[in-house]
Amino acid sequence: MAIRLEGVQETLLIPLWCRAKFTKIGNAVLVDSKAVDIVGRTQYDFSKIDQHLPYFLQIMNVVRTKMFDKTIGEYLVSHPHATIVNLGAGLDTTFFRVDNGSLSWYDIDLPDVMEIRREIMPESERSHYIAESIFDMKWISRIGATTDGLLFMSNGVLEYFDESIVKRFLTRLADHFPDSEIVFNTIRKNIISSFFTRRAMKKLGMASAPTKWGNSDASKIERWDNRISIIETYPVFSKIDKEGNFDRHMIEMMVRSDRWRAVNIVHMKFAKQGH
Repeated sequence: MAIRLEGVQETLLIPLWCRAKFTKIGNAVLVDSKAVDIVGRTQYDFSKIDQHLPYFLQIMNVVRTKMFDKTIGEYLVSHPHATIVNLGAGLDTTFFRVDNGSLSWYDIDLPDVMEIRREIMPESERSHYIAESIFDMKWISRIGATTDGLLFMSNGVLEYFDESIVKRFLTRLADHFPDSEIVFNTIRKNIISSFFTRRAMKKLGMASAPTKWGNSDASKIERWDNRISIIETYPVFSKIDKEGNFDRHMIEMMVRSDRWRAVNIVHMKFAKQGH
Protein backbone atom coordinates (compact mmCIF):
# COMPACT_ATOMS: atom_id res chain seq x y z
CA MET A 1 0.00 0.00 0.00
CA ALA A 2 1.28 3.46 -0.91
CA ILE A 3 1.26 5.97 1.95
CA ARG A 4 1.05 9.70 1.29
CA LEU A 5 0.86 11.83 4.40
CA GLU A 6 2.13 15.29 5.27
CA GLY A 7 2.90 17.36 8.37
CA VAL A 8 2.31 15.87 11.79
CA GLN A 9 0.62 12.81 10.30
CA GLU A 10 3.73 11.78 8.36
CA THR A 11 5.66 11.54 11.63
CA LEU A 12 3.66 8.40 12.51
CA LEU A 13 5.93 6.50 10.13
CA ILE A 14 9.02 7.21 12.26
CA PRO A 15 8.19 5.00 15.28
CA LEU A 16 6.75 2.31 12.98
CA TRP A 17 9.99 2.06 11.07
CA CYS A 18 12.11 2.18 14.25
CA ARG A 19 10.19 -0.73 15.77
CA ALA A 20 10.54 -2.74 12.56
CA LYS A 21 14.24 -2.00 12.17
CA PHE A 22 15.24 -2.99 15.69
CA THR A 23 13.09 -6.09 15.57
CA LYS A 24 14.80 -7.25 12.38
CA ILE A 25 18.34 -6.61 13.64
CA GLY A 26 17.56 -8.14 17.03
CA ASN A 27 17.50 -6.17 20.25
CA ALA A 28 16.91 -6.66 23.94
CA VAL A 29 14.28 -3.93 24.24
CA LEU A 30 11.28 -4.61 22.00
CA VAL A 31 10.09 -7.21 19.51
CA ASP A 32 7.38 -6.06 17.09
CA SER A 33 6.76 -8.54 14.28
CA LYS A 34 3.60 -6.66 13.29
CA ALA A 35 5.65 -3.54 12.51
CA VAL A 36 8.00 -5.62 10.36
CA ASP A 37 5.02 -6.98 8.43
CA ILE A 38 3.51 -3.51 7.89
CA VAL A 39 6.76 -1.94 6.68
CA GLY A 40 7.19 -4.85 4.29
CA ARG A 41 3.75 -4.22 2.79
CA THR A 42 4.04 -0.43 2.59
CA GLN A 43 5.22 1.72 -0.32
CA TYR A 44 7.15 4.53 1.35
CA ASP A 45 10.75 5.66 1.25
CA PHE A 46 11.75 4.56 4.74
CA SER A 47 15.42 4.94 3.79
CA LYS A 48 15.27 8.66 4.52
CA ILE A 49 14.37 7.87 8.14
CA ASP A 50 17.30 5.48 8.39
CA GLN A 51 19.66 8.05 6.87
CA HIS A 52 18.52 11.23 8.57
CA LEU A 53 17.05 10.27 11.94
CA PRO A 54 19.97 10.12 14.41
CA TYR A 55 20.60 6.60 15.73
CA PHE A 56 20.07 7.79 19.30
CA LEU A 57 16.55 9.01 18.42
CA GLN A 58 15.81 5.72 16.70
CA ILE A 59 16.63 3.88 19.92
CA MET A 60 14.69 6.43 21.97
CA ASN A 61 11.56 5.71 19.91
CA VAL A 62 11.84 1.99 20.64
CA VAL A 63 12.59 2.43 24.35
CA ARG A 64 9.73 4.92 24.74
CA THR A 65 7.34 2.40 23.22
CA LYS A 66 8.63 -0.31 25.56
CA MET A 67 7.81 1.92 28.54
CA PHE A 68 4.22 2.32 27.31
CA ASP A 69 3.95 -1.45 26.97
CA LYS A 70 5.22 -1.77 30.52
CA THR A 71 2.62 0.63 31.94
CA ILE A 72 -0.22 -1.04 30.06
CA GLY A 73 0.94 -4.51 31.09
CA GLU A 74 1.04 -3.49 34.75
CA TYR A 75 -2.41 -1.91 34.48
CA LEU A 76 -3.85 -5.09 32.96
CA VAL A 77 -2.61 -7.17 35.89
CA SER A 78 -5.10 -5.42 38.18
CA HIS A 79 -7.63 -4.57 35.43
CA PRO A 80 -7.65 -7.58 33.05
CA HIS A 81 -10.88 -6.45 31.35
CA ALA A 82 -9.81 -2.82 31.04
CA THR A 83 -10.54 -0.45 28.18
CA ILE A 84 -7.43 1.05 26.58
CA VAL A 85 -7.79 4.15 24.37
CA ASN A 86 -4.89 4.98 22.06
CA LEU A 87 -4.96 8.72 21.36
CA GLY A 88 -3.39 9.65 18.03
CA ALA A 89 -2.82 6.01 17.18
CA GLY A 90 -1.25 6.40 13.75
CA LEU A 91 0.12 2.99 12.77
CA ASP A 92 0.84 2.00 16.35
CA THR A 93 0.85 -1.75 17.01
CA THR A 94 0.67 -1.80 20.81
CA PHE A 95 -2.57 -3.81 20.83
CA PHE A 96 -0.86 -6.78 19.22
CA ARG A 97 1.93 -6.79 21.81
CA VAL A 98 -0.10 -6.33 25.01
CA ASP A 99 -3.43 -8.00 24.22
CA ASN A 100 -4.35 -10.33 27.09
CA GLY A 101 -7.41 -11.77 25.35
CA SER A 102 -9.96 -9.86 27.41
CA LEU A 103 -9.24 -6.14 27.13
CA SER A 104 -11.18 -3.69 24.94
CA TRP A 105 -9.15 -1.40 22.69
CA TYR A 106 -9.88 1.84 20.82
CA ASP A 107 -7.54 3.53 18.34
CA ILE A 108 -8.35 7.17 17.52
CA ASP A 109 -6.85 9.28 14.76
CA LEU A 110 -7.81 11.51 11.83
CA PRO A 111 -9.87 9.99 8.98
CA ASP A 112 -7.06 9.80 6.40
CA VAL A 113 -4.80 8.03 8.88
CA MET A 114 -7.52 5.61 9.95
CA GLU A 115 -8.29 4.79 6.32
CA ILE A 116 -4.71 3.59 5.93
CA ARG A 117 -4.86 1.78 9.26
CA ARG A 118 -8.06 -0.07 8.35
CA GLU A 119 -6.49 -1.39 5.14
CA ILE A 120 -3.26 -2.49 6.82
CA MET A 121 -4.66 -3.64 10.19
CA PRO A 122 -8.42 -4.33 10.06
CA GLU A 123 -10.49 -3.92 13.22
CA SER A 124 -11.29 -6.98 15.30
CA GLU A 125 -13.89 -7.97 17.87
CA ARG A 126 -12.05 -6.15 20.67
CA SER A 127 -10.09 -3.59 18.67
CA HIS A 128 -12.12 -0.63 17.43
CA TYR A 129 -11.22 2.37 15.26
CA ILE A 130 -12.54 5.92 15.59
CA ALA A 131 -11.75 8.30 12.71
CA GLU A 132 -11.83 11.68 14.44
CA SER A 133 -9.53 14.31 15.89
CA ILE A 134 -8.71 13.48 19.49
CA PHE A 135 -9.17 17.15 20.38
CA ASP A 136 -12.72 17.49 19.04
CA MET A 137 -13.91 15.12 21.78
CA LYS A 138 -16.76 13.90 19.57
CA TRP A 139 -15.48 10.39 20.15
CA ILE A 140 -16.42 10.42 23.84
CA SER A 141 -19.81 8.80 23.23
CA ARG A 142 -18.18 6.06 21.17
CA ILE A 143 -16.26 4.60 24.09
CA GLY A 144 -18.26 1.72 25.48
CA ALA A 145 -19.11 1.13 29.12
CA THR A 146 -15.97 0.52 31.15
CA THR A 147 -16.42 -1.85 34.06
CA ASP A 148 -12.80 -2.69 34.85
CA GLY A 149 -10.79 0.49 34.41
CA LEU A 150 -9.97 2.93 31.62
CA LEU A 151 -6.42 3.83 30.55
CA PHE A 152 -5.54 6.37 27.88
CA MET A 153 -2.19 6.31 26.10
CA SER A 154 -0.63 8.92 23.83
CA ASN A 155 2.77 7.97 22.47
CA GLY A 156 4.67 10.67 20.58
CA VAL A 157 1.63 12.88 19.94
CA LEU A 158 1.05 15.69 22.44
CA GLU A 159 4.40 17.38 21.87
CA TYR A 160 3.23 18.47 18.40
CA PHE A 161 0.56 20.77 19.87
CA ASP A 162 0.57 24.02 21.82
CA GLU A 163 0.49 23.79 25.62
CA SER A 164 -2.92 25.51 25.72
CA ILE A 165 -4.37 22.73 23.57
CA VAL A 166 -2.81 19.98 25.69
CA LYS A 167 -4.01 21.62 28.90
CA ARG A 168 -7.58 21.95 27.66
CA PHE A 169 -7.51 18.37 26.41
CA LEU A 170 -6.40 16.87 29.73
CA THR A 171 -8.96 18.97 31.56
CA ARG A 172 -11.72 17.68 29.32
CA LEU A 173 -10.60 14.10 29.90
CA ALA A 174 -10.92 14.78 33.62
CA ASP A 175 -14.44 16.15 33.00
CA HIS A 176 -15.67 13.14 31.07
CA PHE A 177 -13.64 10.20 32.40
CA PRO A 178 -13.24 10.48 36.19
CA ASP A 179 -11.25 7.67 37.79
CA SER A 180 -9.42 6.95 34.52
CA GLU A 181 -5.66 7.08 33.94
CA ILE A 182 -3.39 8.33 31.15
CA VAL A 183 0.20 7.64 30.13
CA PHE A 184 2.01 9.96 27.72
CA ASN A 185 5.49 11.27 27.00
CA THR A 186 6.93 14.75 27.34
CA ILE A 187 10.02 16.45 25.92
CA ARG A 188 12.14 19.04 27.68
CA LYS A 189 11.22 22.53 26.50
CA ASN A 190 14.63 23.55 25.19
CA ILE A 191 14.88 20.29 23.23
CA ILE A 192 11.83 20.97 21.06
CA SER A 193 13.33 24.12 19.57
CA SER A 194 16.92 22.90 19.37
CA PHE A 195 18.90 23.05 16.16
CA PHE A 196 19.47 19.29 16.46
CA THR A 197 15.72 18.60 16.38
CA ARG A 198 14.89 21.13 13.65
CA ARG A 199 17.71 19.89 11.42
CA ALA A 200 16.60 16.26 11.74
CA MET A 201 12.99 17.12 10.85
CA LYS A 202 14.12 19.20 7.87
CA LYS A 203 16.25 16.37 6.51
CA LEU A 204 13.31 14.01 6.94
CA GLY A 205 11.16 16.36 4.88
CA MET A 206 8.92 16.91 7.90
CA ALA A 207 9.85 20.49 8.75
CA SER A 208 6.15 21.41 8.62
CA ALA A 209 5.59 19.24 11.71
CA PRO A 210 7.59 21.01 14.45
CA THR A 211 7.29 19.96 18.07
CA LYS A 212 5.65 22.70 20.14
CA TRP A 213 4.99 21.61 23.72
CA GLY A 214 7.85 21.01 26.10
CA ASN A 215 7.79 19.93 29.73
CA SER A 216 10.34 18.26 32.00
CA ASP A 217 8.46 18.71 35.28
CA ALA A 218 5.20 16.76 35.50
CA SER A 219 4.23 18.56 38.72
CA LYS A 220 3.50 21.61 36.57
CA ILE A 221 0.94 19.58 34.63
CA GLU A 222 -0.52 18.35 37.90
CA ARG A 223 -1.15 21.97 38.88
CA TRP A 224 -3.29 22.59 35.80
CA ASP A 225 -6.28 20.94 37.49
CA ASN A 226 -6.75 19.61 41.02
CA ARG A 227 -8.33 16.45 39.60
CA ILE A 228 -5.03 15.47 37.95
CA SER A 229 -2.48 13.61 40.04
CA ILE A 230 0.85 11.96 39.22
CA ILE A 231 1.07 8.19 39.59
CA GLU A 232 4.59 7.96 38.21
CA THR A 233 7.00 9.96 36.09
CA TYR A 234 10.56 9.11 35.05
CA PRO A 235 13.18 9.73 32.33
CA VAL A 236 12.67 7.41 29.39
CA PHE A 237 15.93 5.41 29.65
CA SER A 238 15.93 5.03 33.42
CA LYS A 239 14.21 1.62 33.55
CA ILE A 240 16.02 -0.34 30.86
CA ASP A 241 19.02 -2.63 31.26
CA LYS A 242 21.75 -0.69 29.49
CA GLU A 243 24.85 -2.77 30.26
CA GLY A 244 25.41 -5.51 27.71
CA ASN A 245 22.72 -4.18 25.38
CA PHE A 246 24.29 -0.90 24.24
CA ASP A 247 27.83 0.32 23.66
CA ARG A 248 29.53 2.70 26.07
CA HIS A 249 28.93 5.79 23.93
CA MET A 250 25.21 5.09 23.65
CA ILE A 251 24.92 4.42 27.38
CA GLU A 252 26.61 7.75 28.11
CA MET A 253 24.12 9.52 25.83
CA MET A 254 21.21 7.79 27.58
CA VAL A 255 22.51 8.76 31.02
CA ARG A 256 23.03 12.35 29.89
CA SER A 257 19.53 12.49 28.37
CA ASP A 258 17.97 11.20 31.59
CA ARG A 259 19.98 13.64 33.69
CA TRP A 260 18.56 16.48 31.59
CA ARG A 261 15.10 14.85 31.65
CA ALA A 262 15.09 15.32 27.89
CA VAL A 263 12.32 12.75 27.31
CA ASN A 264 10.02 11.55 30.08
CA ILE A 265 7.18 9.12 30.64
CA VAL A 266 4.25 10.51 32.63
CA HIS A 267 1.50 8.37 34.15
CA MET A 268 -1.39 10.32 35.68
CA LYS A 269 -4.82 9.72 37.17
CA PHE A 270 -8.04 11.72 36.93
CA ALA A 271 -9.91 11.90 40.25
CA LYS A 272 -13.30 10.33 40.84
CA GLN A 273 -16.38 12.56 40.88
CA GLY A 274 -16.61 14.55 44.09
CA HIS A 275 -12.86 14.48 44.78
